[in-house]
Amino acid sequence: MRSLIAVLPLLFIFLFVTTVESRKMGEEYWKMVTKHQDVPEEFKVVKNFDVKSNAINYRNNDIDVKSKKKVVKNLEASSDVAVHRGNDIDCMENKNSMKIFEPRLNISAYGDDEVDVKEKSKNMKDFEPRPNISAYGDNEVDLREKNNAAKDFEPRPNISAYGENEVDVKKKNKAMEDFEPRPNISAYGDDEIDVKEKSKSMKDFEPRPNVSAYGDNEVDMREKNKTTKDFEPRPNVSAYGDNEVDVKEKNKAKEDFEPRPNISAYGDNKVDVKEKSKAMKDFEPRPNISAYGDNEVDVREKNKAMKDFEPRPNISAYSDDEVDVKEKSKVMKDFEPRPNISAYENDDIYAKERNDFAKGDFEPRPNISIYDE
Repeated sequence: MRSLIAVLPLLFIFLFVTTVESRKMGEEYWKMVTKHQDVPEEFKVVKNFDVKSNAINYRNNDIDVKSKKKVVKNLEASSDVAVHRGNDIDCMENKNSMKIFEPRLNISAYGDDEVDVKEKSKNMKDFEPRPNISAYGDNEVDLREKNNAAKDFEPRPNISAYGENEVDVKKKNKAMEDFEPRPNISAYGDDEIDVKEKSKSMKDFEPRPNVSAYGDNEVDMREKNKTTKDFEPRPNVSAYGDNEVDVKEKNKAKEDFEPRPNISAYGDNKVDVKEKSKAMKDFEPRPNISAYGDNEVDVREKNKAMKDFEPRPNISAYSDDEVDVKEKSKVMKDFEPRPNISAYENDDIYAKERNDFAKGDFEPRPNISIYDE
């Protein structure tokens, strides 16, 4: 309650001051109310209050804009070398300030770097790069200077060469001529070492006799054949298609013995057929009418032997059977085969004769099953 009583006088004074100040000619009204007494100094401070002018311009503010622009013209911006696209500072003044300082020397350049390239190139000419023989595809350092440094040393001799090795081959070959390699008769297709030097060293020794040769062996065949002539190989009538040993020398050795009679031959056998046929004439083979398509033995000699006996009647024939069909057909005419209407597409025996005989003499058994061959 006491606090409320203390606040009431203050509230009364506040209301009185606000009502007085809200009226015009407040000083005269004060004198009229207070019976011609002067206004206290405390109230005069409120009367002399004046709002300060502000240069900040808002959109809805009616301050004179022209006067503000005049102030902006008198402002000089500080020099700055950084220029942004949205900056409207006088670019000419900015460029003039950039000419005053010299950029730091830098030999590294990037694709988007537009620093004065002429000045940069001038600085690069003042130093000599370190010699380096390793070069990469994208390395654009002065190659002439690099090659000049590479000529000052001689590489270590090395006989191994790779396809992508581009070291001075002339220097390498010169170093290889100073030593004699170890004798070696084995050679590979990709070996590009100086064959002439290798062949020269091979002449100094006689290799172990060996009649086996492979298709990819490119060792000096003439030297090898020379050593082969000094011994007589073991008689062997078997030969392979890839064997490129001097066939004439081999056949010469084969003439000294008579092989065991054998009428079986294979398609890939390239032994001198004439020599083999000569041996076959001395005996009469066991009668055999079976023959294979790849059999290249002298068919005429075989047919001659077949004429001396009459084979067992057999009407079965295969598509690859190349025995004299005429002789076989002649034998078939001497007997009457069992009626059979089944025929295969590959049966090349006189089909016309067979069909005429089969159709006329019997009636086939009904059969509706047919196979697609």
